[in-house]
Amino acid sequence: MKQLLLLILITITFSFTAKAQKFDVPMHYVLQTDADFEMYEPQVISTADWLQQTGWKDKREKRQAARLFILAWIQGAHNVKVSVNKTVDALCDKNPELMFTYTSQYAKFALQHKTDFDRNAANLFALRAMIAKYNVEPSHQTDPEVEKIIEINKEGNLASWIATDFK
Repeated sequence: MKQLLLLILITITFSFTAKAQKFDVPMHYVLQTDADFEMYEPQVISTADWLQQTGWKDKREKRQAARLFILAWIQGAHNVKVSVNKTVDALCDKNPELMFTYTSQYAKFALQHKTDFDRNAANLFALRAMIAKYNVEPSHQTDPEVEKIIEINKEGNLASWIATDFK
């Protein structure tokens, strides 16, 4: 009985691990028409998720390809506009990878909220993703600007800070 339980547990664990690792970066994509961009929307979401879950020093070539795909999609998409302001730039100074976290998560939010999109909610979602990535990424450089945002979020004031001070 113990062996059967152990076998089931190992099988379940392996299936979750295999599923988490199963991600293919879109390659040879063509982004010219609105239909092209719309066709790749699910891949934008899955790429954003994969970038969020993958360490900065892990799978470097695949991460680079994923970042290039996200960047190309965001730059050309007409239905999603990711705006990066001075605050976001400052939050990414010491950890440039956070910029991809912000932009990909903002785009993901916009795609998942087409009918009820709210810019402040998108910024909140993207900033919280940045905080989460910063907190779990062992190779991040300590950044007082990010630490400040983490404290604002811990206090439960990030949404109001975005509405008033996010410039």
